[in-house]
Amino acid sequence: MSGPAFQPAASSPASQWFLVCVAGPDRGKQLALTEEDLFIGRSPESNLLSDDPDVTERYARVRLEKSGMRIWGLADTLPFVDGHSRMEALLAPGHQVRIGRSLWQVVRPGSPEGVLGLVSLLGDHITTVAGLEKPTEWRPGEMFSEVIKRHPDEAVESYFTVGASETTPALAAIDARWPRPWVFIRVLLLTLVIYFGFVAAWNEFENVKLIPAVIIMGSVAIPFALLIFFFEVNVARDVSLYQVIKLLLLGGLLSIVVSLFGFRWTGLSTWLGAASAGVIEETGKTLALLLIVARPRYRWLLNGLLFGAAVGTGFAVFESAGYALEIGIGDGVQAMRENIMTRGFLSLMGGHVLWTALVGAALWRRRGSEPFRVEMLADPGFLRVLAVCMAMHMLWNSPIRLPAYGKYVILGLIAWFLVLEFIQAGLKQIRQAQAAESGLRAAEPLPGSPA
Repeated sequence: MSGPAFQPAASSPASQWFLVCVAGPDRGKQLALTEEDLFIGRSPESNLLSDDPDVTERYARVRLEKSGMRIWGLADTLPFVDGHSRMEALLAPGHQVRIGRSLWQVVRPGSPEGVLGLVSLLGDHITTVAGLEKPTEWRPGEMFSEVIKRHPDEAVESYFTVGASETTPALAAIDARWPRPWVFIRVLLLTLVIYFGFVAAWNEFENVKLIPAVIIMGSVAIPFALLIFFFEVNVARDVSLYQVIKLLLLGGLLSIVVSLFGFRWTGLSTWLGAASAGVIEETGKTLALLLIVARPRYRWLLNGLLFGAAVGTGFAVFESAGYALEIGIGDGVQAMRENIMTRGFLSLMGGHVLWTALVGAALWRRRGSEPFRVEMLADPGFLRVLAVCMAMHMLWNSPIRLPAYGKYVILGLIAWFLVLEFIQAGLKQIRQAQAAESGLRAAEPLPGSPA
């Protein structure tokens, strides 16, 4: 901490609240908050003396209140909270504020954190690396409100009739509010019922001809339901189910073959072990996305999220089926079923579907409405997201073990956090395009009016 910041007594509640810089020129600095006004700036009289060149002599004033830390902007360039400049804002523990070029976070070490606190801290750093904003618009109760409602089969059928020229809504007609997916639950329940039906049939008859059905349905159930979730999240409704299934099959095949060649040519697994899959398999799945990234029709970030999920689903299904067969031959049907259940459960926490969805979203974010060029793969913003997914994959495969699948839960929460951030960014992209189109229409002269 820099400057003559007030140091409260240990018994004071204020000693449990800090403003900590997590990124930027002031990284590592912290300010103990009090119920008195404290000032941030480059002036020697500031309670926190900033080294950030974008911070003025007297930039902001902060004070601890009962409900959080209140900040006031004192300069022409105001602090940014949740991506918006604010003259005044109230921040709770975990909230972030950008002051100049530095990112600061309100921290209360005395509050219970546990796994969620660790995930929040890691998520904050990864969010900064990925160049995203926290999903402040996300309301889980609202997003999943349709899941518990009754929907007739006709509604499910019509839900999938999208993506053709006559069924794709115009830009102005796209509902760019947060999506409310519900079909994915129907798909999940149906596939699980079929899987357990085949398991029950095996238990009763032990007919070896039932084994392929157990492997197929067990490998498909959860990854495919996740893919349908991303299909529903694509509010542009411009991708048909046919295109999704085609990319699942072709992308799954291509990514696995490329990965196998990668393992053979690099020899990376000889010194990195299972963690080498994080580099090789994420590269293979990224290259599979080149099957469709060049199509100018699909220009939305949410398209990339869906296409990435399709490739990841194909990889996950084919890989899980292979593992199940290998274990079934070597260790028997019971061990095979345990492997299927474990991999299926863990795919909810992360895995190929989520990681490749994130990479696809980052690639489409870079491409935007421009024609695809190979040099876009060298874009720093895209490479940072790819590196994060590679790192999560390597940690996933590492020998690190935590109780109650803790490692996978932490990595899964971080992956889902990033997914939500990309959904929010994708919705904002569509809203901005709608606003731009609306502005152009408003600027056009009415028929018969002078130009």
